[in-house]
Amino acid sequence: MKNNNIIHPAGIKKARLCLFVLLVLWIAAALLASQVQCDFGRVRVENITFENYNGLTVRGKLFIPSNATPQNPVPGIVYVHGYQNNRETSDPYCIEVSRRGMVALCIDALGRGNSDNQNSINQPGFDPTSGVTYALKYLRGLDFVKADDTALMGHSLGSEMVYQVALKDTQLKALVFSGFGYTLEASSSLPRNMLMIFGKYDEYRQRMTHTANFEKEWMQSAETKQVFGLENAEMGKTYGDFADGTARKVFMPQVIHFQESHDKSAVAAAVDWIVQALHPDPAWSISANQQIWEIKEWATLVCLLCAIFTLLPLGYLFLSMPFFAELQKNKTEAYACDRKAGWKSALINGGLMLLYLPLILILFALHLYVVPIDGIFPMMMVNGVVFWFVVINSIGYAIFRSWWKKHPEISLVDLGVSDEPQRFVYFKRPLLKSLLLAGLLFGFVYGISALLEAIWIVDLRFIFPFASDFTPYRFLMFLLYLPFFFVGFWQMGIFLHAQLRPRAGKSWFKTYWQRTCLNWLVMIIPLLIHIAVQYIPIFLGGEVPFVGPGSALVGFVINLMHMVMVLFLIIPVSTWFSELTGKITVGALLNAMLVTWMFTSSSVIAPIPV
Repeated sequence: MKNNNIIHPAGIKKARLCLFVLLVLWIAAALLASQVQCDFGRVRVENITFENYNGLTVRGKLFIPSNATPQNPVPGIVYVHGYQNNRETSDPYCIEVSRRGMVALCIDALGRGNSDNQNSINQPGFDPTSGVTYALKYLRGLDFVKADDTALMGHSLGSEMVYQVALKDTQLKALVFSGFGYTLEASSSLPRNMLMIFGKYDEYRQRMTHTANFEKEWMQSAETKQVFGLENAEMGKTYGDFADGTARKVFMPQVIHFQESHDKSAVAAAVDWIVQALHPDPAWSISANQQIWEIKEWATLVCLLCAIFTLLPLGYLFLSMPFFAELQKNKTEAYACDRKAGWKSALINGGLMLLYLPLILILFALHLYVVPIDGIFPMMMVNGVVFWFVVINSIGYAIFRSWWKKHPEISLVDLGVSDEPQRFVYFKRPLLKSLLLAGLLFGFVYGISALLEAIWIVDLRFIFPFASDFTPYRFLMFLLYLPFFFVGFWQMGIFLHAQLRPRAGKSWFKTYWQRTCLNWLVMIIPLLIHIAVQYIPIFLGGEVPFVGPGSALVGFVINLMHMVMVLFLIIPVSTWFSELTGKITVGALLNAMLVTWMFTSSSVIAPIPV
């Protein structure tokens, strides 16, 4: 076994300790998240599935308070998440509703999470409600639920679905939706007892409410006058009577679109509304402002961080084994990027990253007018990201090739991008060992997370869904998209860990930390600039710069927030293995596996609602 300055007995001892601590934290955080969603024993949480009318399977999560029995049935609600989400996004509302003595069912809408898929509106039996109608039927069929005391809740596209169902279902006692606006189909009595929650800074205002300034325009709209039966209804005030189903209210939290699912004031307004409409057991009464769902959200963030960062000590331990020892770094770096060249490369990279929305528009134009791609690549949100990621990194690779040809004295071996100094060649044995190492590390993280999800129904998430267990179909999607992500991460590795590599620091760990921070800045700042260009005008004047056809670009900009977190997680991983092995291969393979898992296990498989 090689014994260089990086892999050594003291380091192995520290790696074992770090791995143990991270695993304990991961398991403890998963247990805490589980206990919170169970209200520490007062609520039972179960995985359920049911068959939709078109034969597709819908998965859900059922929250059953301990007071719900066949002898004592209680009210119940169904909550439906938005377009690019899964059932866990509904947890803040479902946790708080169930803590107050009502059954709550949140589903993976068709094409999301672990439910079956319906890829096209032309598909026979296509369900425009994505399973909502039969979710309500399932809930009403439970012997511990009062079938006559049920309500629907939802967010964004899920709101649109529950709204359409509620327009036709006079048995419902209440409807609560966020991120969507009622239409002229509604009246002063139908849907019954309707609460609309819409953020002041919601980016979908044009699509959902047809307003430029929601706060100023909505209460004077034709829709509001018809629904409230008044000329000058006020925002935040309840009108009508819960007893006859005419209660109406519009609540406006100070948030943007995705925050409506995770805002305490919105959750409090919804819970208070449902309690007034469904009259649960007073013995289970809790103030609407006393909420615990945030604890679960932070706990699942800890799970996510621990899951990714266990890879660092675990990878160190694997590399200390004789079998993987030949992958260890065994050379002194000759090349280091100087500051001027580094700034130039970073600026070029930033410019390429800002091509995000133009490239997505190009892809969708090709899809709509040249060759439809969703038959082979059904994840259209993922397609946009992959197309951008591969194109800009391919351009970056071409720029690297041009730069390298001007510096023939620089060895590709020293840069860590090849096994030969003057051409791109990978020797078979170290390449296969790199693939095996990356596969073992990925398998470890996936296995532990899938096990904890099976035991405690807790996945890896924070506000957005990040990674979950695979269905057989989603595993096929993983295999389909993996090569594209690998190409992108291999090319990104050439840029970050070779061309942009700064001079080494005084110690190995200091070098790792400095390079990680530099890589974070180079990759994340362009995305933050893009986000700022969208949201500063929204906060200052209410204008939404990037909207697109059917507000499609709004969703892709929101996606950038998720991608910032993804980059924050995976950049330390590739930098770590670049420092340990002196090559980009293991880090590129492992990051490709991790990010493909994140996207294919949690992204929507459904037509984009434009």
